[in-house]
Amino acid sequence: MQGYILGTVRIRDEDLLVRILTADYLHTLYRFYGARHSIVHLGHKIDFVIEKDLRQIGKLREPLHLAFEWEREMQRLYFWQQYLNLLNTHLRDITSLDSFYFEHLEEGAKRLLRENPKRCMLNLYAKLLCFEGRKNPLQKCLICEQPLGEEIILGRGLICGHKGCLKGDLFQRIQIQQWLNFKGEFLEDSAVDNLWNLLMQGM
Repeated sequence: MQGYILGTVRIRDEDLLVRILTADYLHTLYRFYGARHSIVHLGHKIDFVIEKDLRQIGKLREPLHLAFEWEREMQRLYFWQQYLNLLNTHLRDITSLDSFYFEHLEEGAKRLLRENPKRCMLNLYAKLLCFEGRKNPLQKCLICEQPLGEEIILGRGLICGHKGCLKGDLFQRIQIQQWLNFKGEFLEDSAVDNLWNLLMQGM
């Protein structure tokens, strides 16, 4: 079985609880002496076996790190880990899930080799919003419910409004619309930085 490590929690000295996203399930598994095994890290794709015991949580056995070439670049690894950490929080109450999420990370892992890491993660986020039905049409202000102009303010979760109605960073509406339609290459570097800061507040 293959999956991506979304999070680890240390318990009882060096043992770990490991959250692993597979094609159709989000497993929480126990790993004995996890800190001694370098492959059990946030963001790693692993091949593994689950040892099941009806009396307690399943155990993570024989994890094999399926490394990507870009993992040797700290900047790419950093943004990847940040995104998976956010995804872990976003899916915190879920076990069974659609195959989209696994395929989503498969796509991101491939694209990271050739794309700017921050832009790559933001493009993944745009696809996640679309899949989950949270894509903002950017038509009306959240506060006054009047039509938006060419410049908008975005808040956490991509709530949007007029400059006088919301506090936050200013964006060009056309650029955000293009990004949400998977054309993120039109974003200016400053917009990328500001969108990333918004994403870090939560999905």
